[in-house]
Amino acid sequence: MQKKLKILIDTIPLLKNLTGIGYVTYIYAKELRKFPNDYIYYYAWFASSELKERPLVSYEKAVDWIKKFVPRPYIVTHSVKTVIFNIIILLKRPDVFFQPNYISFKMLKKVPTVTMVHDLSHIHYAHYHPQDRINHYNKELQRSLDNSKKIIAISEFTKQDLVSLGMASEDKIEVIYNGVSDAFKPLQKHLDAHDILKKYDLEEKSYFLFVGTMEPRKNLNLLLSAYIKYSKKVKVPTPLVLAGGIGWRSDVFDALLKEALLLKSVKKVGYVSSEDLPVLYAGAKIFIFPSHYEGFGLPPLEAMASATAVIASSSSSIPEVLGDAGILIDPNNEKELLDAILDLDADAKKRKKYELLGATQAKKFNWQDSAKKLNKVLVDVASLSH
Repeated sequence: MQKKLKILIDTIPLLKNLTGIGYVTYIYAKELRKFPNDYIYYYAWFASSELKERPLVSYEKAVDWIKKFVPRPYIVTHSVKTVIFNIIILLKRPDVFFQPNYISFKMLKKVPTVTMVHDLSHIHYAHYHPQDRINHYNKELQRSLDNSKKIIAISEFTKQDLVSLGMASEDKIEVIYNGVSDAFKPLQKHLDAHDILKKYDLEEKSYFLFVGTMEPRKNLNLLLSAYIKYSKKVKVPTPLVLAGGIGWRSDVFDALLKEALLLKSVKKVGYVSSEDLPVLYAGAKIFIFPSHYEGFGLPPLEAMASATAVIASSSSSIPEVLGDAGILIDPNNEKELLDAILDLDADAKKRKKYELLGATQAKKFNWQDSAKKLNKVLVDVASLSH
């Protein structure tokens, strides 16, 4: 019988809208509860055994406001959280600590640690991140990896990236793919599809979709430029829906976004709730994701699970996730993206082919399997340390 463990999880990423790392953190925190362990969830400013999707929202807003007046806010807030974290370690005495967000805290009393690395964009695309974040990661990440008993990489690409940069040895890294939620499914399986699409003034299978935080790494310049050209080449352009909040350095694509929004066929809907998002994916004619760099690439996987044809970039980990179930384009080649959009938009038979291939490919990724692998790593690390 498996020994019950006290597992401490850093759930600081839950303090923001659940995109990217926050979403992955929440899924793992929820799934890990299904195993016979005792859990403590660390909610940034105190420990709680209750999992909440958005803990301390008002509190974190106040912290964000204070940050505006504090020099080097990354360092200051991390220092405060480190002190509180060490008090929690002494009080709760966990057997193992799971850090799903790169940088583990410095510990006065050592606890075996498993750290998750999503990507190394702060190294490869430093100009896409705020300077204080870069400084913080450059200073702290290697220490965090060195002090971890095991490192979880979310793709083979991220694992090889860590190895080639000399940041960790191959035997220390375990690849555990992200999964895809059961909420992402074909349109006909959504009972509320009509009402949700109507809310956004959309019709089923009649729009292109992009989902992601709007920041330079997502390569919106290429998408917007290609779409503007597409809209001039066809009589009745399929609308483009942009879903996601505005991220850092939006000035990079501001001019193109303003130009695109002058077209009646371009719609920016902002951050979409977890209730509405699956229907937006399933209702799309084509999902377009020309990102420069992804540690995994969850949006294309969610689109495939929703039986929506995908065009995505051939960079980083994306081909690993897509396989042959979508159209891969060079993220630096506008003509390649434009041709792919024109071709797939006009060819219903080809779209159907990729819808079927995508739905099959998506079945290879599920959170239950991923959580099972992660739980085993946590148990093994805790056992070896006793």
